[in-house]
Amino acid sequence: MRVELLHPEPDLEFGNHGTCPDIRFGIGHYGAFDFADPDGPRQIKVGLVGTYETLTALTEWLQLCQSEIEAKRSNQPRLYPPFPGFAENHSFHSKLTWNTNDFRRVTIPADITEIGNYNTLLEKVAALYVEEIEQAIEKGAAVVLCALPLDHLRLVTYSAIEEEEDQKSEEGDAASEAKPEDSADDEHEHAIYDFHDLLKARSLHLRTPLQVVLPATYDKTKNAAQKQLLNRDQQDEATRAWNLFTAIYYKARGIPWRMIRDESDVRTCYLGVSFFRTLDEERIYASSAQVFNERGQGVIVRGGVAYEDKEDRQVHLDYDGSYNLIKLALQAFRGEHYHYPGRVVIHKTSSFTADEYKGFTQFLKDKGIELVDCLYLRQSFTRLFRPSNYPPLRGMLWHLEDNRAILYTRGSVPFYETYPGTYPPRSLYLESVAAQKPIKELARECLVLSKMNWNNTRFDGHLPITLRAAKQVGKILKYLDDENSKRISSSYRFYM
Repeated sequence: MRVELLHPEPDLEFGNHGTCPDIRFGIGHYGAFDFADPDGPRQIKVGLVGTYETLTALTEWLQLCQSEIEAKRSNQPRLYPPFPGFAENHSFHSKLTWNTNDFRRVTIPADITEIGNYNTLLEKVAALYVEEIEQAIEKGAAVVLCALPLDHLRLVTYSAIEEEEDQKSEEGDAASEAKPEDSADDEHEHAIYDFHDLLKARSLHLRTPLQVVLPATYDKTKNAAQKQLLNRDQQDEATRAWNLFTAIYYKARGIPWRMIRDESDVRTCYLGVSFFRTLDEERIYASSAQVFNERGQGVIVRGGVAYEDKEDRQVHLDYDGSYNLIKLALQAFRGEHYHYPGRVVIHKTSSFTADEYKGFTQFLKDKGIELVDCLYLRQSFTRLFRPSNYPPLRGMLWHLEDNRAILYTRGSVPFYETYPGTYPPRSLYLESVAAQKPIKELARECLVLSKMNWNNTRFDGHLPITLRAAKQVGKILKYLDDENSKRISSSYRFYM
């Protein structure tokens, strides 16, 4: 048994070539990565959809966030830094604009509760919101903020479903869209619709990103009622501001930070492959391979039909499905960057069969791409323990064999001087297949990629963005039929 710590914590790059392991301190000290780019989002016009009450309260809070939001009182000041303000002269070097005359108000008919079928009700409510979202986009909005009031939220929330401990511990997403980062595919999803995902799916054709903002994000008087509905604690105000404005900046085509890339390294494409079931649960698809470069710019590709193996009970692609998936993914990468990458890293939520590996690598050989690393990742129930009350350190790596290891992407963080979670963190199981790089280097890449989540400005994400994004995209794509999915936008900004 060999256990080691992957240290130091990987840095990210921000404005003026500044580097820092923490996102909030990096933006606060050096500015967003692209703040000097005149083509970046120096002004972001937002559209606002909701009710008179929510739009008034939200815009008042957005104005308040132009100035500094004080830090939460804590013995760990690095864990709770103040929000510096979303302003043109520092940090993000940008500002939000809106026109009160363009506010779009959603009115839900009183008799909608007479609809007996819950999914049909959600479809009706989503249609009402999409109608107003479309009007906001016609007024020139770059990002649309949907501010649901509590009564709408109560209407589209399917009971107060108890979340598992590991789901509760995931505190990411833009203060308004916190979603669990569990590493299991939706193999056993029941047929109850999720309003957030349904709304994203129904508005994809509008090609303007949405940001769903929950009432307690900007109105602390709604905390108790919202927690009763969602069974989720609210983050402190400064952290909510950090997460929300970072997400808006990215959705407006900004680049808040990027991975550090040595100039001597070959250009690498990171690709995540996950799977999702259709709503009728009759088919399984490869969930839109996520293609990322060091700037975290994601490109969406929906794969073909997959199958569930009766022996290992995992979901796989056949040879043709694997070949076509990576073909589409790399063609999308080339369309964005005008060249193929020199190296491809494939993260997959199930093991690699011989046919899958042959399909993936054959296309790469056809294009002369010799450097490929295939990595199977899944949630691990194996836990390490420290001689203290704190969980293992983030970056702890337990070598099982040359190609297998257990990695803690969440855990105690020396930079924060504490464990930032609430529940004991779970680890990741890593298994490489005919990889060019050793498992230690592939694990370190997973650590860096876990910091590329634009919805979470703490670096304590469980999954690398490759798989987290692929899974999130799958949750949305399952609401689209085959024909509509062919016309989906290829940018991850529309799915997060």
